[in-house]
Amino acid sequence: MVSFSMFTPALYHLVYQSAATTPMREDELAVLLTQSRTWNQAHDLTGLLLYSDGSIMQVLEGTEEEVRYIFRRIEVDQRHFGVTKLSDGPIQGRNFSQWSMGFRTVNPAAFQRLVGYNNPENGSHLANYSENGNVSLHDLLSSFITQDEVYR
Repeated sequence: MVSFSMFTPALYHLVYQSAATTPMREDELAVLLTQSRTWNQAHDLTGLLLYSDGSIMQVLEGTEEEVRYIFRRIEVDQRHFGVTKLSDGPIQGRNFSQWSMGFRTVNPAAFQRLVGYNNPENGSHLANYSENGNVSLHDLLSSFITQDEVYR
């Protein structure tokens, strides 16, 4: 007989972009990061948060149920607007497994140069992504975490 405890829930990821209602100061970002890490550790979520001059891009990884739940909360958070889902879907493994939430402040020019980045106001976004068929999103986001120190 096989025990259900032997099965690991499928992993899911979601990437979104938004704009801060007002530019966030470093101390406000630190509070947000602390809150995110506490929640994420309790709910087995990992990810990466990029912030650039009021623009936010975040990757969330975990079970589909947890990722969708926190995204619904994020969508109504008054600290930002224009929440646009760029990519979501199942993944084979975590890309940011060592971090409850990695963080990096990115200069605006670098943020705009994200490979595959399209302005959501133009109606064109990153395609739906599954790690099984396309590693470009992982490479894209990994390029930011390998360039400089990321706060783990």
